Amino acid sequence: MEKAKSLITLISISFGAPLPGDEQLPIISADFKISVFAQDPLVRNPCAITFDQQGRLCVGMGPQYRSPTKDTLGDSVWILSDEDSDGEAESRKQFATGFNSIQGLAWKGQDLWVANAPDLTIVRDLNGDDIADEYTRVYTDLGNLEHGLHGLNFGPDGKLYMSKGNSKGLTEPPERVAPAPFRELWGIADSAHFEDPTTIIFTSETYKKNYHNPRDDWGISGGILRCKDDGSQLEIISRGFRNPWDIAFDDRFDWLGTDNDQTMGDKIIAPFFGSHFGWGHAWSFDWKGDGHLPTAPSSGPLFEGSGTGIVFCKVPGYPEKYQNVFFYNDWLNRETRIYRTKWDGAWRKADREKLEILAHAEGGRTMPKSSGRSFDPVDIEIGPDGAIWISSWGRQYGAHFEEGKIANEGRIYRLWPRAFSPSNGNNTLPVWGNASAQDLIGKLGSHLPVWRTNAQEELIRRGKEILPLLLKRLSKDGNTTFLETWLIWTIGRISPDQNWFDLNTNQKIQSLRLQAFHQTITQEVVEALNDPEPRVRLEAVLTLRQGDAQGKTAALIDLASRETDRIVFYATWGALMELMPEKNRRDLLDDERASIRLAAFLGLLEQDALSEAEIQPFLNDPSPLISGLAKKRLGGKYQFEHRGKPLTKNRALQKQTGPIVIPFSNLRASSGNKYRAGLLQIGAQLYTDRGYSITQIPPELEQLTFIQTACSDADAQNDFKLSFSLSYPSTVYLIDDARGEALPDWAKGKWKKTSLLVNSTDPKRLKVYEAELPAGHVEFGANRDGLTARKGGYLIAVRPKLLKPDGSISDESSILPLLENANTRRGRDLFFSTNGANCSSCHQVGQLGNNHAPDLSEIGSRADAKSLIQSIIDPSANIVEGFYAQTISMKNGQTHAGVILQERAQSLTLATPGGGKITIQRNEIESQKRLLVSAMPAGFSASLTSQQIADLTAYLLTLKKPKAISKDQTQSSSFKFQLNEDKLELSLGKQPITTYLLDHEILSRRAFINLKSRSGKPVTRNFPPKRPEDLSPGYKGKGGVDHPVMHPGLWISFGWLDGQDYWRLKSKVQFESFLEKPSVKQGVASFSTRDRYLDEQGQKTICLQDSHYRFQETKDGILLNWDTTFYNNKRDFSFGDQEESGLGLRIASPLRVEGGNGQILNNRGEKNGAQTWGKNFQWIDYSGEIAGDRVGVIIAPHPENPLPTWSHSRDYGVLVSNPFVKQPKERREPYQKTLIKKGQKLRLRYAILIHDGNHPISEMANAILIAR
Repeated sequence: MEKAKSLITLISISFGAPLPGDEQLPIISADFKISVFAQDPLVRNPCAITFDQQGRLCVGMGPQYRSPTKDTLGDSVWILSDEDSDGEAESRKQFATGFNSIQGLAWKGQDLWVANAPDLTIVRDLNGDDIADEYTRVYTDLGNLEHGLHGLNFGPDGKLYMSKGNSKGLTEPPERVAPAPFRELWGIADSAHFEDPTTIIFTSETYKKNYHNPRDDWGISGGILRCKDDGSQLEIISRGFRNPWDIAFDDRFDWLGTDNDQTMGDKIIAPFFGSHFGWGHAWSFDWKGDGHLPTAPSSGPLFEGSGTGIVFCKVPGYPEKYQNVFFYNDWLNRETRIYRTKWDGAWRKADREKLEILAHAEGGRTMPKSSGRSFDPVDIEIGPDGAIWISSWGRQYGAHFEEGKIANEGRIYRLWPRAFSPSNGNNTLPVWGNASAQDLIGKLGSHLPVWRTNAQEELIRRGKEILPLLLKRLSKDGNTTFLETWLIWTIGRISPDQNWFDLNTNQKIQSLRLQAFHQTITQEVVEALNDPEPRVRLEAVLTLRQGDAQGKTAALIDLASRETDRIVFYATWGALMELMPEKNRRDLLDDERASIRLAAFLGLLEQDALSEAEIQPFLNDPSPLISGLAKKRLGGKYQFEHRGKPLTKNRALQKQTGPIVIPFSNLRASSGNKYRAGLLQIGAQLYTDRGYSITQIPPELEQLTFIQTACSDADAQNDFKLSFSLSYPSTVYLIDDARGEALPDWAKGKWKKTSLLVNSTDPKRLKVYEAELPAGHVEFGANRDGLTARKGGYLIAVRPKLLKPDGSISDESSILPLLENANTRRGRDLFFSTNGANCSSCHQVGQLGNNHAPDLSEIGSRADAKSLIQSIIDPSANIVEGFYAQTISMKNGQTHAGVILQERAQSLTLATPGGGKITIQRNEIESQKRLLVSAMPAGFSASLTSQQIADLTAYLLTLKKPKAISKDQTQSSSFKFQLNEDKLELSLGKQPITTYLLDHEILSRRAFINLKSRSGKPVTRNFPPKRPEDLSPGYKGKGGVDHPVMHPGLWISFGWLDGQDYWRLKSKVQFESFLEKPSVKQGVASFSTRDRYLDEQGQKTICLQDSHYRFQETKDGILLNWDTTFYNNKRDFSFGDQEESGLGLRIASPLRVEGGNGQILNNRGEKNGAQTWGKNFQWIDYSGEIAGDRVGVIIAPHPENPLPTWSHSRDYGVLVSNPFVKQPKERREPYQKTLIKKGQKLRLRYAILIHDGNHPISEMANAILIAR
């Protein structure tokens, strides 16, 4: 595609200057020029771009993005041609078609690699007609298009690198299975048991893409991966990403990219081997990660946008300021930014907090649509002419059709410095095999990926005869860094023995990487650990890790003892974690050197190898880094980065100390003393001139705005006036010191007394009165008007009535005319008030509100009035990426809905409607689906008037500057835990529910004791038993009570576990730690524990037991979901088949069959011990009557328990749900053993309903089963 310089149409633009002729073009830097190479209808929604061997632009585009069905036409790759060399494309040719959404392209030889999740496909033109004849599906089941496959790049090692978001595959063998490294990233259970699918070759006529519904759910993490150019040897390079859209490497083969996040700002990343960047981390999440030792840090300021394409620029002839820089696109802000590197040791950082902008559209966009200048940048490449090429998406978010045809806009732009003349020159080598060696070597340093890749492959094909020429060229002065890097790799790939060059830092780094490539560890690698340059030390560490150099751990320990570089130390402890046995690393925890302890500690925490009991001592470690990590692992909360431009520091949400919405104005006191607005909450100061604070407040008043009065005015008896103007009709509360014998005279007859009380440090009690007042002027009098008693000053709280629906349904036509006279203050109050639209329960402005939905801090610069109105009245019409409602179906039958905020290896955090959050354990999730609806509630068109929506819209349009206020919203629940030294108590409101024994002088295993229904009726036998209530009928033993300790209440135990008898308390179960500390969230009380089963001598560990307990109130009672897992990673163990094994229940004495009025009933209608003993069951109930209510327990084993459960049910009050086979005849020694091999797990789950109503038992039990 030869271009004549004189024929290229140029349009030059300066920042802020009017555009000559085309106001649709982006504004660019004053020292750049721009042209349009292609536009619609030639291109529509162009996404991925690349250049072929002939220097022609290849564009991936089509109707697939964003909500395709199985029948949606496939995307295509088009070759665009500029036949008259005037700088504009006149024609296009379809090279290949039928793909899913194309989000990445890369050429190597005759192969075009196409990232079109769920597939990775190679297409080949076999006959030279520019039409692909052969389609090879290399991988499939790579997830959907939302967080799909992108960033295809061939490195100098000949391998294909790719970036993958965290959308996961379906994993439906044999056809729909992703390769194992992808499944590992997503956390697919039993991933190793699936065989990787084979490569499938199609013709252009037979090719058919695999379809993946965009609604399907996410996995744990995305990553950077690489493979050989046939798809083999796929491996993970880096992980911990949410959606890394693109990656690029510089002339030293060092990577940079961006990762999208919907709530904390997009992140700039510099991935390297073995690094984890936080998303889905096993135990500790920090998005930015800069000061967070368990993960790798970011490489620049967070930015509120949507990072897309990125490219490295080192084009000969460019001004120095544009050399050695990265350009990256931000689709949401509609900008192309410049990233300049500043190395801090081995840590790549941006050289400034506010990055320069190369091109922009004078404002961002909303997700649904952009307006103004046509610049919605997606991919970016350096072209064969040396210009910067950018694909610009259309106006709409996804495919837009008119009259059955795709109608989106699209552009391809070229940008270049004014001082540079873009020209192809002699830029093509049509027949690589005939090219001279010197020409090929010259192309190794090219800025065009396909040329350097193809030149390298041809040189490697020619073999060792070309080595002298390559070595001679490498020894010359004046080689560019690009050429030097690719020369070293070409030499090393031809001759593995030629693997060490050390004339400069870059040569050392590439030589180390070559050794990792060939898995050969020489002495030079170990010596490089002592290099003064941190980047060399980093590469030496990574080489040892990739080379599995287990014999070099002593050198790594030595490095860890003295390393001060943030990145090198991170890589070092990661390498030790991989190369050194756990036992040896545990020994390092006693090392006198803090850095060695820290390295060992970080690796063991990463692998979850330490129990809480083992972590506990490190709280007192003299190193604050170690003690801080121990505290965090034992229960410290995750610290989140909050958004705004720039985002440079890690800040936790601070408790809100002042009101957001002040529903009054013109506050004046005639005394001249200071009065101000405050927020009514525990700890709030009552008066402006005293330190007295609120200690208890009714929920009805919490978080209301109140007037802090002056205590020095408390003795005023006349000639005092307090006045203010109410902004809205309001319920106003007069909060008066209870020591006053009556209300002041001015208030008598006007205020209604309530039953509410407020407590404070002084005065102790304040009574609450209320009145309904209209908007407008309000006056209050003296505190002691007509009173003789001394008392503290009164307070005033206001509940504004912002919502006043008029019965109409608002639409755009009724709202737009009202914007001109809209009131932005009313709009702000509606946004933030819990008595208004309460938008801030999910959205954030600056640092005010919750980050559960798109940040609106600068929405006024991205959206117009029409798009904002549509988002308010029809939130599901256009949904921002990442904010589709997700439904999480739990294995216990529960369903949660909301937006995913955070994903870790073991759990995810969901933002629920109303601003709440819930953390869900992954092992409790049955399925996770995305809904085609917004998480934002609908109905504002009815609950708000047209004027109120206009006010709200007008306020949003003002949001062009970030605020700096923070807000913390807390959740409350009626469940409550009380943790004591040896027990954990759970109550519901004021009603005790149960006590969980952590330790006991006689009972040597865990148990719930004294279990009660929510109405307080006993469900399990008293522990210890009481006489005569718990005497056992007919029992002749000591004390008259059978099994007084062995049957404590509700427990799991075993009569024969590897020869040990835990049921009869002969061997001990030792409480190790809380894996999850007791917490109450969204009405669910939960905690997790780890127990250690010891032998009779207390010396040997038989197995470990991890248990998760989850209590939730239902319409039928209290549901306990008990999920427990037994394992030992060091030895085998086995369970016997004794009848005294499994989940045990000792029912309350009034509810037993013998000696009470109880009944045992199973799902087949069989009753009591005679009919139910020894029978398998789906559910079983043991219950009776107390005070006219049927009270008892329903037990439903999970259907996925390894074996059917049978009941050891006795009329005297015990019910054991046995998960093993039943013995043919009772005996202590087992007939049959269940072997659990080293590293394997036995998982048992039970749903236990504590009921106390008169609902039919079968209905309550079936509700449990159906809910699953």
